[in-house]
Amino acid sequence: MHELYSIGDTAKLMGISVQTLRNYSNLKLLNPQYVDPDTGYRYYSFKQFHYIDRIKYLRDLGLSLSEIEDILDDGKADKMLSYLEMQEKKILNQIKKMHETYDEIKWYMDYFKHLNKYDFNNIPYVLQLDKRYIMYVNYLKNDTVESVETRLAELKNKTDLKYRRQYGYIAGFDNLIKKKFVPEKYFIYLKEKPDYDAEWLMEIPAGEYLCFRGRICTDEWDPSIVEAYFKKQKTPVYVIANEYEDNLSEYHYCPYEVQTLISLSKN
Repeated sequence: MHELYSIGDTAKLMGISVQTLRNYSNLKLLNPQYVDPDTGYRYYSFKQFHYIDRIKYLRDLGLSLSEIEDILDDGKADKMLSYLEMQEKKILNQIKKMHETYDEIKWYMDYFKHLNKYDFNNIPYVLQLDKRYIMYVNYLKNDTVESVETRLAELKNKTDLKYRRQYGYIAGFDNLIKKKFVPEKYFIYLKEKPDYDAEWLMEIPAGEYLCFRGRICTDEWDPSIVEAYFKKQKTPVYVIANEYEDNLSEYHYCPYEVQTLISLSKN
């Protein structure tokens, strides 16, 4: 068995780079067992392999070199456990955020696929929808797209609520069937139920919704079939118009899915 191993042999045996060992030495994390005074060559002992392996292992677990130095200087398992517990919490938070990001990617993909899924050439269709929650601002008489969007943006920035990137309008049913789109509220969907009440929060009930598509900010939509359906049914108070961007450059004239409640869910 060798008493001393060159820095090159040590690096090869331990599966790390020579530069990494030099860094450990420069940072006083692990000094070589011996440095040749004439050549400056660094040599490591077999006993140091255990320390190198531990440093490498802790680095793979995400600990910083300064944290590892603190652990080695202390020399007790409790110190290492305290850092590992902190790292565990950090990783769990990262995993949670990754799951949230994954869910958001899936939702955004579905958002852009929705128009193709329900492309029925102006033929109404029925969707069963869960409860939804929105943050909204009232659409005032003199409002413009710019003014109402600005107010909603200001409201969003004042809260810590998480929201989806989907906007929409609440509008009166009576005007809709006359082919007059008169917004009453402008909103954005929230990701989850808020844990408090506010005048600018609203729950949209779960149930069956009669839906049709149309560019409601233009004349390219036809509410006649919806009008015909509700002649024999209880007239709803409002309709929901969900915005669906069909391109990435212009959205003011994008298609909307207009949803009108037919029946509430029993659960």
